[in-house]
Amino acid sequence: MRCGIFETLGENELKPHTSELTHGFSLLELMIVIVIIGILAAIGVPMYLDSVYSAKRAEAIAAMGSIRSELNWYYAEYGWYPIEDKDVYVIGASWNHIKPGELTGNNFSDSSYYYKCKDGEEWEIKVKKKTSFLEKDLKLKHDGSIKGG
Repeated sequence: MRCGIFETLGENELKPHTSELTHGFSLLELMIVIVIIGILAAIGVPMYLDSVYSAKRAEAIAAMGSIRSELNWYYAEYGWYPIEDKDVYVIGASWNHIKPGELTGNNFSDSSYYYKCKDGEEWEIKVKKKTSFLEKDLKLKHDGSIKGG
């Protein structure tokens, strides 16, 4: 005897009514879900990678801002920027007070940052592409322009 969606087995026992249809998802339903997940991944992954790249570039630019501040202090005291004919490490240079570890972040170490100034006026701070964090060297010039990365 049927009572709603339950069948009676005995006096106080009820069993769910089962039909001849099988339970679960059809192949078509599963394929639609897989396609939707694929589309979302195709949209989301590039956006995520762009955000990660932007964060890494911003870390390098922030550290270069600290170096630029040190250069401005030096210029205010001496009237010219420190002269270095070739790229030199920023850490350990006599013209700044940046201690080892102060420029180290999640993606770049102290040895990633270089400085060069041939004439005492036009300088360049460079983050060299040593890893896959940047596509090419990132440069901050004396006029404030940022190139590369």
